[in-house]
This record gives sequence, C-alpha cells and structure tokens, in this order.
Amino acid sequence: MPERHWEVGHTLNEVRQHGPAYAAEYAAIHDQRIALIRQYNMWYAIGFATSMGVYWMLVYTSLSISSLPLMMAAGVIASCIMWFAYRVVLNIDRGVVALYPRIVCLELILGYDFYRDYLRRRPRGDSERSFIEKSEQTVADSTGALWREVYSHFNDKDFPGDRRITTHFKRAAYLSIAMYWAIIAVVVAPQYFGRG
Repeated sequence: MPERHWEVGHTLNEVRQHGPAYAAEYAAIHDQRIALIRQYNMWYAIGFATSMGVYWMLVYTSLSISSLPLMMAAGVIASCIMWFAYRVVLNIDRGVVALYPRIVCLELILGYDFYRDYLRRRPRGDSERSFIEKSEQTVADSTGALWREVYSHFNDKDFPGDRRITTHFKRAAYLSIAMYWAIIAVVVAPQYFGRG
C-alpha cells in the first residue's frame, strides 16, 4: 500500500487522512536504518575479533615451530580479514545512506524535523546541508511529486564515508594492521640485524 502512495501521490492537504500510513513507513524506515547500523557494527566486531584471534594463533604457532613464512602469513591473513571487515562496513553503510531521501521526504510530508536537523548540523557536512535545504525548498502539489523532487536532489557521493562514523572503523583497521606488522618486525628484526 505505501508504494501506491508514492506512485499516485496524495495532495498535501489529503495527507492528514493518510498520515498513519506515512507515519508507519517513517517508523519502519528508521527501524531498517537501525538494523543496518547494528549489522555493520556486528560485522566489524566479528571481523576484528577473528582477525586478532587468527593473528595471535598463527604467530604463536610460528614461534613454536620457528617458521618465518608462517609468521608472515599471520600478518597477511589477519590484515586481509581486517580490511575485508572494514569494506563490508562501508558497503552496509551505503545502504543506510540510501534511506536518506525517503526519510527526508517523509519528514517533509509529516512535518517532522528530527533527521533533517541531524543531517543539517553535521560537522563538515556542507553537502548534507545542501541536500536538506534543496529538499525543503521543493514546491510540490502531491506526495508523489515531492518524492520525485527530493530523490532528484539526492546524490550518494554527497554523503562520503570519511564524514561518517565509519571513519572510526577505518582508523581502528589501520592501527590494527600497523600493530600486526610492528610486532612481526620486532620479532624478526633482531634475528637479522641484532646479533652481529
């Protein structure tokens, strides 16, 4: 039924009659957004723990059997797992960003200003602010026309990952990978450079 609201559209004066359908969709979209955020947090936590576990298990085994190739493999495998987890987070986060036009359109229809205000106040978020301002200036006589206008202002690239929470995941991934290789260097370097 919500699809019919978007395709045909109601005049904005009729929205009061159909408000519960839009409010229900608004709640459902936020539930979907929260589920996606939980999903990428879970993926990253599992990837981080797996990366650490694999790394320490292989390093311990390589030290036990004195195998330099196995120690190098530990660094490569753990780094790949960590990077894969971060890339999954980025892909899921794009799904969160894809919900923004629907959220903004529903807020305009319902007269809400929760998420629009959040996006408007983002630090270093000029493109986010521009999207909100263009959407708010849209003049439409039906919900369908409003949706098309809001969606036409949306550009996925205006919401880059480096201005979102995923930046923290990226830093953690870089620091973990650097730590893996620093530990390997500390273990291996004395064998080649320490004893002359």
